[in-house]
Amino acid sequence: MCEIIFKEHVTRVVNNVVIACNLKDWSYLEGKLDNIAQNYFGVIIPVVIEGKKKDNDGIIRLKLVLKLAPTDERYRISGAITTMFEREVFVYSEVFRIFEGYQQHLKADSQYTIPKCYYVCQEYCKEAIAMQNMCEIGYKPFVHSLFLDVDHTIVSLKCLAKFHALSFILIYKEGDIYENVKKICLPLSEKTNKRYIDILVDRLEKAICKFENSNYVPLLSNLKQNCRTYIESAYLSSEKNCLCHGDIWKENILFKYKDKLPVSACLIDFQTVRLCSPAFDVLYLITSSTSSELRKECYSALLDIYYKTLLEFLYMSKFDKVITYSNSQFYSDLKLVAPACLIVANTALWLWNGLQEEGHVRSKQIWHTESEKAKAVDQYKAVIKGIIDDFRNYGYLPVMSNGS
Repeated sequence: MCEIIFKEHVTRVVNNVVIACNLKDWSYLEGKLDNIAQNYFGVIIPVVIEGKKKDNDGIIRLKLVLKLAPTDERYRISGAITTMFEREVFVYSEVFRIFEGYQQHLKADSQYTIPKCYYVCQEYCKEAIAMQNMCEIGYKPFVHSLFLDVDHTIVSLKCLAKFHALSFILIYKEGDIYENVKKICLPLSEKTNKRYIDILVDRLEKAICKFENSNYVPLLSNLKQNCRTYIESAYLSSEKNCLCHGDIWKENILFKYKDKLPVSACLIDFQTVRLCSPAFDVLYLITSSTSSELRKECYSALLDIYYKTLLEFLYMSKFDKVITYSNSQFYSDLKLVAPACLIVANTALWLWNGLQEEGHVRSKQIWHTESEKAKAVDQYKAVIKGIIDDFRNYGYLPVMSNGS
């Protein structure tokens, strides 16, 4: 019965896409369903729709991705999914429409890459987004290793800089839309998402246990004790705020290649989009998606590339004279948001390494032996150590009284 209901839901969404696109004599084909299952975050289904605008027209083929929220209310108890889909629908249906208008005068290779959105639905337990399948035009996920190399990191930061620049322009130009941004894309705080803050605190407690009897415990304890303050400061105390992605790491980026080198990136998954310092996105991307070795060699250069791209995009868009985010403000915000970045990265890396075995959101990777789990713990600890050591070297973290 559940399969029938789900099939009907997909067909209903496809039918609405067809109506929105004014197609007739249409048919559609789903991607393979072997690995598609409803979970806490919903499902993603590739589909191809074929149809005609008029009787004598040729066949139009739409290659789409359907992003569907869970239809089962048991997955919706916390309210998190409803909020996440509200934000993502808002981005694809409102924010990106405005961004496209801002970019009309720019050359294609200078623009921020935006998937075309064909249909959205905000109805409870029927939320849906039908968007262009970027993989069909050459964009691919990075699956080669645990961390991005320098070329992929540079392309990602340039893409992120354009997103932030467009966000700054929206805030400056669109008073009414910005009011909606402030209502829908709320900054992360105890008030706006207590459940997630509690998860962050819990994962810090787990980290403290894994780092027992090490000189990392005082810092982790400080982060746990002051978690809410650090998280909220990333918005409340920053020099500048804009619409930020909120979960920008390698798993949420697609890349396009030329001669085997990345030349363009496309950001995906805007369910955690929120108002925050742009420095949070920048530092979180570098923190979560690069190795400590790469950061030691390239960290300053990567920051320069992001900041230069931000300024260049504002200049090309003719807003550089009225929208200012100075280099000193950017560097001040990097230090401000660092504790929050480490806190969020700790939670993400705990989950990504297969260590979260209970709760609604569990690790996808399941370890079957103690040796596998021990190896995963060692990998998790090595990455966290690298982040902490690098942040200390940058002067980003609070100095503990015992000198650790």
